Amino acid sequence: MKLNIALSILCLSATPLLAQVNTTPSDTIEPTNIRRKPKSLKPPYELPDPIPFGNTITAEGIKEVLFVLASDSLKGRETGEEGQRKAADFLASCMKKAGIPPAGDRGTYFQPILLERNSWKNIGVKVGDADFKSREDFYVYPAYTNSVSQQKIKEVVFVGYGIDDPQYSDYGKADIAGKAVIMYDGEPINDKGISLVTGTEFRSSWSLNWKKKVEVAKAKGAAVVFIVDPAIAENLKKNRKMISTYSWTPVDVSAYDKLTKYVNTLFISPAMASSIFGSKTDDVAEAMANLKKGSGFKPVKIKNKLEVTLEKETSQLTGSNVIGFIEGSDPELKKEVVVVTAHYDHLGNVDDRIYYGADDNASGSSGVVEIARAFAEAKQKGVGPKRSVLCMLVSGEEKGLLGSRYYVDFPLFPLKKTVVDINIDMIGRIDDRHKDGNYVYVIGSDRLSTELHDIQERNNAVYTKMELDYKYNDPNDPNHYYERSDHYNFAERGIPSVFYFNGTHADYHKATDTPDKINCEAAAKRAQLAFYTAWEIANRPRQLIIDKK
Repeated sequence: MKLNIALSILCLSATPLLAQVNTTPSDTIEPTNIRRKPKSLKPPYELPDPIPFGNTITAEGIKEVLFVLASDSLKGRETGEEGQRKAADFLASCMKKAGIPPAGDRGTYFQPILLERNSWKNIGVKVGDADFKSREDFYVYPAYTNSVSQQKIKEVVFVGYGIDDPQYSDYGKADIAGKAVIMYDGEPINDKGISLVTGTEFRSSWSLNWKKKVEVAKAKGAAVVFIVDPAIAENLKKNRKMISTYSWTPVDVSAYDKLTKYVNTLFISPAMASSIFGSKTDDVAEAMANLKKGSGFKPVKIKNKLEVTLEKETSQLTGSNVIGFIEGSDPELKKEVVVVTAHYDHLGNVDDRIYYGADDNASGSSGVVEIARAFAEAKQKGVGPKRSVLCMLVSGEEKGLLGSRYYVDFPLFPLKKTVVDINIDMIGRIDDRHKDGNYVYVIGSDRLSTELHDIQERNNAVYTKMELDYKYNDPNDPNHYYERSDHYNFAERGIPSVFYFNGTHADYHKATDTPDKINCEAAAKRAQLAFYTAWEIANRPRQLIIDKK
């Protein structure tokens, strides 16, 4: 009974793991699959005439690029494979031939991307004779975990909340070098709701950032850190993506030694914590009670035998984003950037069959090359865009939107100066819903900025005159296409984005997605709409208004 009472005190003393849960305010999104026509066909400001340059985007230009990207020699352009590298070189040569300056690494057209995937070869924790299981009794974040085959621990130090602050410290004079430390997340709050760190009802940064505590523990020589998570089942669900070990994730090429900041950290259940505390459970409970009363906290030394195994297998692959840059003509507005994107990677060679990816997404990549050429010609003729235009072909899309994710994580131009992303993914086919190619699905145009929606509606009404189909823009659409292409990484950062798409077909993600089936006239017209939309945004006097969350 005494042991159960002590454990109850420990569980009640722990504050929730606020740092583990990323919450975002969710506003009710109104259905947006109904076309709203522009109020006026004339913009409320003067713009250079885009028609001479929009007309340079042609079916022949699309075909020229597309038939190379979807050729046998590029073998399906799988990220990290020779075909993808050849495709990147070809796209860079297209940019260079058009006179488009590079904006990549070291004066090249390339932004190298490093992707990493971790899997567990062996993972587990043993306390005494008891075995504990990953994603049941404990969890770790692979991205912040170094591989260790077997780590034996004989001494653990309980350090309360693991805080070491000029105003407050849980460590005192405790020596933790070479030992494990165990702590609670959050910070001490007394019975009146006052933080013992800040002296007010406001929480300190220690409550919001578990990594800060881990950096302190590492600096003091800790061998491993255990953080008690009273809501472990809930946090396992909420953080499953970060806990997952199977998906590819971007890694900063220029800061690959990030793990040196951290010591291996495990988030554990209260039951596992009680096993570690062992005979010292009552002492820990008393220390926590004293801590909350503000009557003095002393770390508790615990003798116990632990074995920690976090043996990883790490795979890496490299790709590259291909980037051309048309600098704006206005001294101030050129600091702002209009981004036009498409992914050029596909599924590669599977079972000796080439997955050509002609529609997905050699078609969109060809469209971006044509758009880049049009902007470059406008600049050469002295009517270039006032804002800068970044035309980017990304890789890693088929592995989880990773090329565009890499760019927004490590941008070449500040995201706060990035005014829009116009994304093209599959624009060369006709789906069963439409009789001909004079349509395009529009996704996301009004999710963040109704101005973006009105601009592309107006430009279509004046120049391209297609049916704009908003079927897949409905937030309740079961396909969730809004979250499934590269614009989404920009939208998540609050950057207005629109995605142009022809819909799926029987050849989607099959080896039969071949270039002979592409309607290059339809692809060119859809690319023209993207160009005209980008043209107005690049030349208008002010940025798009963001009027939706």
